[in-house]
Amino acid sequence: MVFSPITGSNNITLLRTIKAEQLITSWQDSFEIDITKELNNQQNIYLYQCNETKLKFFAPSEIVGSGKLYEKLQNFNWYYMPSKWEHKIALQDLSRCENVLEIGSAFGDFVTSAINAGFNIKGIELNEAAIDIAQKKNLPVERLDLEEAVKLYRESLDGVCSFQVLEHVTNPKDFITWSIQMLKPGGKLIYCVPNSESFLKYQDNLLDMPPHHMLQWSKKSLIALEKLFPIKVEKIIYEPLAEYHIFSYLNAYNNYFRSVFPLTKLIFNRYSLPLYEKCLRLGLRRLLIGQSIYIQFRKI
Repeated sequence: MVFSPITGSNNITLLRTIKAEQLITSWQDSFEIDITKELNNQQNIYLYQCNETKLKFFAPSEIVGSGKLYEKLQNFNWYYMPSKWEHKIALQDLSRCENVLEIGSAFGDFVTSAINAGFNIKGIELNEAAIDIAQKKNLPVERLDLEEAVKLYRESLDGVCSFQVLEHVTNPKDFITWSIQMLKPGGKLIYCVPNSESFLKYQDNLLDMPPHHMLQWSKKSLIALEKLFPIKVEKIIYEPLAEYHIFSYLNAYNNYFRSVFPLTKLIFNRYSLPLYEKCLRLGLRRLLIGQSIYIQFRKI
């Protein structure tokens, strides 16, 4: 039986069944990466929704990506982006925090920015290849499991942050619990994740599926965490549409509306799409909701 990874309840709904063979072929065609072993001999992958929190999750959990998958993905220059939209916001929100930990530091780009801003920050990461790069830059990033980190930092931190990580885990209940346990009372907990209610819901984005992503978060599912953990929402912000997502944004809505409303071809066509793209690149994109959602909690 399948249970919600956040509540442990079987109050769930099956949303979709995906053939493993289809995923393997798509990953090979798009990234030239063979994910056969990553899928652990599963024939089908299932997408469920936790009805209590609206969190969407993939099953079985054995299909979560290994360290080898991330070593291959980091060879793409777009994978670990050095400067993320959420980094600037987090630096402002953590400005009064003395001791901060970042979970999932990758090459240490946020750690670098935080150090330059005067923070006492450390980072933990599980991707050995990424850790090696961070440490060669003399950054305080180490390989440390989150459960072990709790033993070192229990109720000693003013801030804990994690960017584009929470969607990768198979046990978000433990991940969030351990994050909170490291915070002092009143400490800040910051997550930034892909927003499943953005244009992502209108496309089959391979990186938003296993073995890469195991969870799909939304504003509702993030706010629901208040009822499950000793935290209080203080801020929620949507990412404005990024310039590098313009093509995906237009393509997603074009495909969706054309499949639902046949007359949409009068609005989305080879003449209008370049015009829309030009308008978005001139600045209109900043008024639209982009890919990610940022949330800040306070420990209570």
